[in-house]
Amino acid sequence: MIKDIVRILQDIAQAKGLEYHYGKKAALNLLDGTAQPGKIFLLHEFTNRKSEYNTSGTKITAANYEGKFFLVKHADFDQQYFAETGTQDTSKYTANIEPLLEVFTAIGNTLACLTAEVTQWDNIDVTDALDANMDGLLCSYSLKIPVHYE
Repeated sequence: MIKDIVRILQDIAQAKGLEYHYGKKAALNLLDGTAQPGKIFLLHEFTNRKSEYNTSGTKITAANYEGKFFLVKHADFDQQYFAETGTQDTSKYTANIEPLLEVFTAIGNTLACLTAEVTQWDNIDVTDALDANMDGLLCSYSLKIPVHYE
């Protein structure tokens, strides 16, 4: 049996001290991010699963996953993005986005070490995202996990 990407990302998030949630974007939007300032959230949207079969079509050999997740933390809505009205040191980028780039890379490296074949692993900056007012990264992935992974 293949361990599903939901459980894999949940395990990685727990190991890295991240708050993990899975569901449709509308439900993830209802989270209250103000309760834990500084806490990093991995908000995983529903994923697309495709089975890969052997050449004879008699057995599933891998699962292909495509999806997105937010890697975010609570933001100050009035905080400048970079250096518009002050210094970079207090900006959304420096305080909230830049540190999450390292977390994103660490998650990707962990997936690669689990024998996952990663074909897409990218992100885009987000600010004031969701109702909880979060800053961070909107991450996209595409990966294949062989059937023997548990």
